[in-house]
Parts: sequence; C-alpha cells; structure tokens
Amino acid sequence: MALAALGVAASAAVGWQRHRVESEYRTVELVVDSEDWRLLAQREGRRGAQLWEALRARGAGSVAVYEATLRRLQEEGRLTYRSGAELRDLARTSVLAPALRGLAASAQPQALYVFPGDPEVARQVEFGFRTALGPERVAVVLREPLVLRVLGRPRDLEETGLGFLPSVVAGWETLGFRVVLRPRNVRSFTPERLAERVAGYGELARGRTAVFDLNEVLGYERLVEEAARALRSLGVVYGRVEVLVPARRMRGEEAMTRSMRPGVVRVVSIPPEELERLAPEDAVERFARGVRERNLRVVYLRPYLQTPGGVDAVAFNLDYVERVASAVRAAGFQLGPAAPLPELAVPEVLRWAALVAAAASGALLGVEVAHAAGVPSPQSTALLAVVAALLAAAGVQAAGLGAWVNKLGALIAAVAFPTLALLHVADLSGSRRVGLGAALVGLWTASAVSMAGGVVVAALLADWPFRLAADVFFGVKLATVVPAALVAGVWFAWQHRGLTARSAAGELSRWLARPVTLGSAVAVASVAGVALLLVLRTGNTGIPVPSVEERLRDALERALVARPRTKEYLLGHPALVLALASGALGLRSWTLPLLVLAAVGQAGLVNSFSHLHTPLLYTVWRTANGLVLGSVLGAVLYLLLSWLLRRLPQTLRVGGPVGSDSAAEPAASGPRSSVRAR
Repeated sequence: MALAALGVAASAAVGWQRHRVESEYRTVELVVDSEDWRLLAQREGRRGAQLWEALRARGAGSVAVYEATLRRLQEEGRLTYRSGAELRDLARTSVLAPALRGLAASAQPQALYVFPGDPEVARQVEFGFRTALGPERVAVVLREPLVLRVLGRPRDLEETGLGFLPSVVAGWETLGFRVVLRPRNVRSFTPERLAERVAGYGELARGRTAVFDLNEVLGYERLVEEAARALRSLGVVYGRVEVLVPARRMRGEEAMTRSMRPGVVRVVSIPPEELERLAPEDAVERFARGVRERNLRVVYLRPYLQTPGGVDAVAFNLDYVERVASAVRAAGFQLGPAAPLPELAVPEVLRWAALVAAAASGALLGVEVAHAAGVPSPQSTALLAVVAALLAAAGVQAAGLGAWVNKLGALIAAVAFPTLALLHVADLSGSRRVGLGAALVGLWTASAVSMAGGVVVAALLADWPFRLAADVFFGVKLATVVPAALVAGVWFAWQHRGLTARSAAGELSRWLARPVTLGSAVAVASVAGVALLLVLRTGNTGIPVPSVEERLRDALERALVARPRTKEYLLGHPALVLALASGALGLRSWTLPLLVLAAVGQAGLVNSFSHLHTPLLYTVWRTANGLVLGSVLGAVLYLLLSWLLRRLPQTLRVGGPVGSDSAAEPAASGPRSSVRAR
C-alpha cells in the first residue's frame, strides 16, 4: 500500500509538470483555404482583395497555399498546355501560329506540350517536372515561343505538384497573411529528386507549417524519413490533421509524425462534404471543442459553398469565421501562429515510481482475489511480485521496448485501481446496511482511489506521442470489462466462502435449476444489454451516439463546459450509490448487477485520464462534474426507490421487504479483505 501511495504522489508531480506546460500552450491559428474561398468570391462576383481583407478583420491570420499544377496555372491564365494529339488536330484546322505548325507535325501523342506565360512560370514548371519525373522526361522543344514537352499521360501530368511560385507566396504576405503550405506527394520521387524538390522550396518554406495535400504525406511510402529530414532542415512544422475514422487518415502520417518530432502541430478540419451537412453553430462548436479538449491548435476553415436561399453567401461565411474566432477566444485562447506541441521531460525516477504504483496495485489486487478464493497470500508475496515485475520491466526497457513497458503498466493500473476501489467500499459479506449518506461517501471514496489510478496512467503515458495522439493507450475494452468481471468474481467468492469444489458445483447446479422468473430474466437481459452497449461504445470508433444523448451532451457542455462522461454520471455513479445502499433498501439481490455497472463507471473514470491529448485540468474538471451529477442522480434514485418500496405490496418487492435480508442471505460471511476498510 505504501509503495502504491508513493507512486501516486510521484505521478501527481508528473501531472503538475504537464499541467504547467499545457497552461502555456494557448495560441490557436485560424487558417483559410485559398482555393475554396477564392471559388466563393468568384461565384458571388466579389473582388478577392476585399474578401481577404474582411477575413483578416474577422480573425483569420493565415491562408493555405497549394502547390502549382498545370490545371491551376491554366485556370489562372498563367500558361496553356495541349497534348500531342490536340496539337495535331489544331494543325489540321489551320488555327495554329506558323511557328508552331512544325512542332505540331512532329508532336508525340503521349506527351504534353506546355506554353508558359512568363519566365517565373516556365522555371517553376521545368523545375517541378524535372524533380517529380526526372530530367529525361522534360525538354525545351521550342525557344520562340517557349514550349516545354513533358512525357507521360496528360491526365496525370496536369495534376502533378510542381512546387510553390514565389510571387504567389509573396502576394499573400503582402495582404497580411501568414502562409501555410500544402505540399503534394509524387509517387515517382527518388531520394535525390525529393531532396532537390524540398531544397527548392528554400526560404518560401522556412519556419512555415505544412499540411499535406490529398491523402498522402510527402515521400509516401518509402521516402517519408527522407522527406521529414529535408523538411526539418528548413524548420518546417508538420500540421497533422485529426481524423477519427482510420480509413480516412492520411497515408504515412504515423511515420511522418515520428520523423518530424517535435515539430508537429495538430489540425482540426471539417471536410467539405461533411461541412455542408452541419449547421454553422455545430461547426463552430466542433472547432471550439477540438481546441478546448484535444490540444488542436490549427483551425482549418473552408467556406459554406451552399448557403440558405436569400442569404448573402459572403456575409454568411464571414459571420461564420467571426463566430469561430469568438468561440476560440471565449475558451481562453489567443489567436496567432500555432507552435508545435512542447515535449515534456519526465524524470526517470518519477516514471519508475509510477511503474511501482502500477505494479503494487496489481499485486494488491492479486492478494484480494487470493483472499476471496481462500488462498493464503501474505504481504511478502505481494512485495516479491512487485520486485519481479520491476526487474522484468527493466529488462524489457533495456531491449528498447520502453514504450510497451509504460503501456502495460498503464493497463495494469487501469484494471487494478478501479477494481480495488470498489472492493474497498463494497459490503461483500452482506452484513451491513448502509444509508444514503454513507453510500455517497463510498462513491466519493471509490472515485478518489480510481482517480489516483488515473493519475498513474497519465504519468506512464505522458510521453510526447501519447499527448499528440500519435500513440494511444491500448486495452481500452479490457480496462472496461475486466474490473467488472473481477468485482463479480470476488463478490461471488465472498458470498460462498468455505465451500469446497464439490459443494460449489452442487450450489451452482441448484442455482441453475431454479425457475427463471420474468423479473430476473428482464434484469439479466437489461444488465447484459447495457454492458454490451458500453463495450461497443468504448473508443472513438464505436456505434453512433443516439440523437437524444447527443442533445443531452450539448446541453451539458454549454452548462458545464467540461462535459462529464455519460457512463459515469448517468450510470456508474448512481449504480454504486444504490449498490452500497441495497441492504437498507431491501434490494440485496440487486447488489451484484449494480456493482457490475458501478465498475464500468469507475473504469471509465480512469480511462478519462488515458486521453493524453486532452488537457489534464479539463479531465479533472469533467471528472468532478461527473461525480457531482452522479451523486445527485444517485440520491434522487435512492429516495425515489425508498418511497416506492414503502408503498408497494410486499409480494411485489424485488428484493423482499424493506430492511429484510432474506432475499440474498450469504452462505458464510468470513472476514473482510486486507485491502478494504474494516
């Protein structure tokens, strides 16, 4: 117990250090997409300069600039291109200038002929295709007028990224914007040509943020490290877009994140097809929530291209941007250039102390289970188990697998602490009748123990990859299910202490032979259904949230800012209050299913601390909100049940008369565990 307490104290020191770093990480960058906002201006017949000035006035300080492509340059009137087959067709219609007719006669069908409009564009096109495809596929075939020939399929060539035009970047800076680059990957890069392409960005890219275009990072899939090395040499910051659905994540983002460490900033963006289905107020709240809850520091804004009828589309979108900026400021953040997420230097002594706490909690849980099973387990055995676990951890860490040591330690703590918390407060012997006040004290006591476990988990996972959500806590579903199973098993063992294997088998046979009543069937089905639902809902990609719950979440978020988790305040905490007070209510037969639900709530409390991308203060805040709401709801349910049971006929009461223990008399009470309060 002393080792666990020492480890919790060390973990709290790590948490305080993390909080200090997070409290200073408060600058958010609003970035507008240059292409989509330019399209909006064109559709509405507005001058671009006026739109950009209005966006700046409403808080947008940066603009995302894409690489030049033939298609983009042609749409801007800066060049023309034709395939060889098109040139031959034009020659037959006699519409070509005389200087081009000879070129058309020898044009290759599987080639693209580019007519740059000015020297800057000519240099960029030649450089872009040379670095993307190789010098042998690009050639100057005519000097007057200048014509470039590029070998390849025209459809592919017109969308190939060619780099950034210096005049375009300078133009945005003249308008007062900070430029965020959108590089595009080319699969035909070689290591040498990729290095030349990035070096060619030069001062245009130095110190800027790069959010990669389309669905691949630069260098995907075998040259990611080389691309990252070249980008780091220019001081480029990688903007990693948060995507919760794995199938939609950018290819190579994990490798790019590892290679760019610590020069990474998290980006929140809403894809155009999703934005059109969201009301502006919902989009604003999503951005604000991402900034507030998940350390997202770049807000990438696209306009609504489909606006309500009779509404000025430009004014509608400018108001939308202003609302996003206001929501970010209202959450306590300032607008400005986003910085990479800072590293957190955790002293090794504190990290090992947290591992000691995890190992000690696991050993204490083992002692608890052994006592319930009637197996002698002295404290010295637990101490030896802790020492053995730490020696094994040192060996694994020496093998270069330190991250897995921390993950496994976090999983052990996430299982052991909430289980011990419930076993500490639960009346496993069935000899006590606890009133409402004592039940509420039990809820807060158990939650304090679980929160201590959460602090240990957070300390073990305090490394930069976890805080950036580049790595995650594994075993979330195990950490949800195992505490409930262990609590149920220990509870059953305490109810049947002293039974031999043969008598236990006979008891189980008699229990299975009992007739099934409609009430018991409904109860078992309800508990099983709730448990299955909670397991499926665990994680970021579970089953969808019902609309009713979504509205409840929104209401709580507006009222409390730090919205408590549903499984805690609405289910687990009230269930624990009723489980502890089940004897006083005369519902002793409901103790076990209520404890199982309570275990889910306590496990969820610990799990909140494993979300390292969420600021620690916010996690503590939402946990406290959940405890308060859960206590209120548990008290209301207790009083309501007490009132109902006093008025129901005795034959209809589920657990027998109020104050009666006949519904669930234990086979043998036995002594209390060494972990629980005597």
